[in-house]
This record gives sequence, structure tokens and C-alpha cells, in this order.
Amino acid sequence: PEQTMPRAVLIAQKAIEEKDRQIEEMKPKAVFADAVAASKHSILINDLAKILQQNGVNIGGRRLFAWMRKNGYLCSYGSAYNRPQQRYVEQGLFEIKETAIHHSDGHVTVNFTPKVTGKGQQYFIDLFLGNNSRKPAPVF
Repeated sequence: PEQTMPRAVLIAQKAIEEKDRQIEEMKPKAVFADAVAASKHSILINDLAKILQQNGVNIGGRRLFAWMRKNGYLCSYGSAYNRPQQRYVEQGLFEIKETAIHHSDGHVTVNFTPKVTGKGQQYFIDLFLGNNSRKPAPVF
């Protein structure tokens, strides 16, 4: 008993130090995640690809667009090409920015730009980093 108690205290102390180290390591990631989730600003899909790249995911804007089309987040046909599927807009992962372009001959066209919301950014970052329990991390 005289030897067991000091050993137990040392083991517990090491476990506490390891947990503290893990918490300190995760703080910047948690702050980043909270900032993204609370963000009122949506970003372009190419910008999301840059964020993913900075977090170790080897992907660029074109491959991210292709992945989103292949996995059903974006439409892959006709005039709806690269527009987010309605269910993902309703879930708050995407929004669509509409821009009216006035041409010199008087006609007006409307461009649609898909943007990833703060909630969507967190969703895709978690998904690609393997922190999303609903789906496995994408493989390229």
C-alpha cells in the first residue's frame, strides 16, 4: 500500500497533464470552429477550398466543385449547373447570390453564385477533416 498510493498519484498526475496538453492543443481549432460557425459572412467555394488546403486537405477550387457535384451538394446539369441543391440551402449550408448584369444592348442577365454559409463552412471542414460522424472523410 505504501508504494501503490504514490504510484497511483503519479499515474493520475500524468493523465491530467496529458489531458491539459490535449486541451491546449485543441484551443486554436475550437476558436477557429466557433468563429466560422458564428460567421455572418458566406464565402465562395474556392475560398472554402483554400481553408481546407490550409488544414491539410489536398484540394483546390475545381476539385472541390467537382466533388460537390459528384456528391449531390451542387447540381450537375443544364442551367442549374453548380447551383446548390435546395435541401442544402434549406439546411443553411449554402446561399445563392444573384447579380443582375445590364448589357450595352439593354438586356439583363442574372448570374447565380453559390456561397457557403458559416454553418456550411463548419460542416464541410468537419466532413473533410473526418470530424463528422454522419459521413466518412472524402478520399481523393
